[in-house]
Amino acid sequence: MRYAAALTPPGTPRPRQLGVRKPILALVLGITAVWALYGYAQEAFIGNRLAQQVNDLRHQNAVIAAQNASYRKDIQGITTGTADEEEARLNGYSKPQEKVFLVTAPPTPSPSTAP
Repeated sequence: MRYAAALTPPGTPRPRQLGVRKPILALVLGITAVWALYGYAQEAFIGNRLAQQVNDLRHQNAVIAAQNASYRKDIQGITTGTADEEEARLNGYSKPQEKVFLVTAPPTPSPSTAP
């Protein structure tokens, strides 16, 4: 049987040939930091995009609310009868004993013929 010779004398620390532990730990920590920053940037981007969509939807809701108010006004006019009166006036009708004035644009002058 063959015994291996001692590489260092007894009582002295054994020197390390390759310091691999620190670079591997630094690499793992670097990869973890990059992964965390990527995740944070992705969340920030998604949050910003969702905020934009929320603003767009709020604007659309405001437009729809304005249209609904207009529809309510039209419905109220129809139920009270004022819409019928307005439509009749647009068609040239007037109330009894009401003076009506017709406002028109001045006629265009006809081209004069040269003598």
